[in-house]
Amino acid sequence: MKIFVSIACFIDSDVVNTVNDLFRQAKFPGRISVGVCLQYAPELAGEHGEGADEFAALDTIERVRVDKLHYTEARGPIYARYRCEQLLRDEDFFLQIDCHSRFFADWDEILLEEFARCREVSDKVVISHYPISITEMDNPERLNMIGRINRFREVSAGDIKMHGTLVPIPTSPLSGFGISAAMLFMESSVKRALPYDANLHNGLHAAEQFLYSARLWTAGYDFMVPTRHALATEYLSNRDRIPDPAWQHYCSEYNKWRLKTWTKVKYYLELDDLVQVDESYQMDVRENRARFAPGTTRALVDYYRFVGLHAELVKYFPFYVQRYA
Repeated sequence: MKIFVSIACFIDSDVVNTVNDLFRQAKFPGRISVGVCLQYAPELAGEHGEGADEFAALDTIERVRVDKLHYTEARGPIYARYRCEQLLRDEDFFLQIDCHSRFFADWDEILLEEFARCREVSDKVVISHYPISITEMDNPERLNMIGRINRFREVSAGDIKMHGTLVPIPTSPLSGFGISAAMLFMESSVKRALPYDANLHNGLHAAEQFLYSARLWTAGYDFMVPTRHALATEYLSNRDRIPDPAWQHYCSEYNKWRLKTWTKVKYYLELDDLVQVDESYQMDVRENRARFAPGTTRALVDYYRFVGLHAELVKYFPFYVQRYA
């Protein structure tokens, strides 16, 4: 089985270390392909640490496909992950990770074996959890725990942020509430059927994780937590690796689009009416709702009940009350 690894990178030079470690730790590196959406600034080479020059190494690594764009053309993580999807070819499985990740030995075999175990629980499954921190990869106590997505750290009129709890490593796969953007493993056919919406500009918590979780669940997919660690990520900020001009641009674009994008997310999540969608997205949602809104295999309101959100949503969204209360 072949695995495609999707990596969105916003001027983080650690992506080269991530890709090298990915192949080094794989049991069958010849079955792995990588797609990187590299949002970078060649004119800033050398200004911050090793600078943008280090990204040139990606062009020399076999089975790595790189989609490059200037950081001023970036539109946030979902757009970058969408561009990564376009690099997917005939691979059987799809793994999404952060650009600052590390891997356990034979991670590819671990994921395939864990997926087979999860399929014994559900016919339609995706594996996702909060990965262990890179700094804890050799900590025996921490290795006995895993981050299960099973709660929310914010539910308000302005955002919905998923969160998790450290639980003992299970002896059999556990169910979860949704996905972590830092570790998402599924059959490639699922990703082809449910691609990211490129027009969620600079969307983060609700747009990147909660909305996509709702789309997967309502299409019939269950979220599973595996019984072994396959990879780790860096939880400390990578801000110090991003040149100041690029960071300032990112922040300005995020502030420009955050509320506009939230209106679109609310509409797709049936928390608000079409008339409340920002004018930047009005035409888009009319044309693409069937493709990017939640599915029809299971009801969206049942997803809200499954994750324990129904009563909370009633507090904040009058349109939702009219539909489901």
